[in-house]
Amino acid sequence: MGLFSSPHKVVRAVLVSQVLLAGAIVGLDLMRAPGSAAPGLYAPPAQGPSVRPYRPDLRPSDPSQPGGPAMRAMPEALEFDQADDAITIAGQIAPGDADRFAAWLDRTRPTATQVTLDSSGGSVSDALAIGRTIRAAGYATRVGDGAVCLSACPYILAGGATRQVAAGGVVGVHQHYFGQNTILPAFMAVSDLQRAQAGVMDYLVQMGVDLRLMTYALRTPPAEINVLEPELMAELGLTTPAEG
Repeated sequence: MGLFSSPHKVVRAVLVSQVLLAGAIVGLDLMRAPGSAAPGLYAPPAQGPSVRPYRPDLRPSDPSQPGGPAMRAMPEALEFDQADDAITIAGQIAPGDADRFAAWLDRTRPTATQVTLDSSGGSVSDALAIGRTIRAAGYATRVGDGAVCLSACPYILAGGATRQVAAGGVVGVHQHYFGQNTILPAFMAVSDLQRAQAGVMDYLVQMGVDLRLMTYALRTPPAEINVLEPELMAELGLTTPAEG
């Protein structure tokens, strides 16, 4: 199925989801409590074929280091570094991280051809801006073995001129919100949410990703994450064929 094969269905799903999204946002605030169980991203799913619990502040530990903690903290804002031929972006996507990333590029002028991602997501608007910066620079994007790219992070992944996910990488999507997570804005700013969702759809079209990606996000509450299978990511154009 092509990129524009069912745009009307996607748009309708986006519009219908807004009220449900508002309720889910409130539910997320009520359900997420300090010390709650961490997600078993690498364990067999308990709720359907690909839906797992979501904790943006934690991620699985490096499997190459046995004996370490099962989960480790995810930085509260993105951290940028360069090693060999790759820029690494890791952490939660905080408001202002897109400007920080652009400033870091200007300051360090890295000699790299790809960006490796390990992020649990966060600010959607910053993810879109970072993705556009990556596309303008011509970088490839990659989620490595043992890394995660969740929530808003797949929009950064989509920014790559070419896009790869290692066999041990985890990419997942869910409903997202724009702005502060409070009850009053959630129910009063539906039109703003619709405009923001339209902006995401425009971005996906520009990056060459099938709009059906949105349906997998919209059907998954914010407290959960819908892990995408490699075949589906390839079908949607979120990943591209390996070169060579």
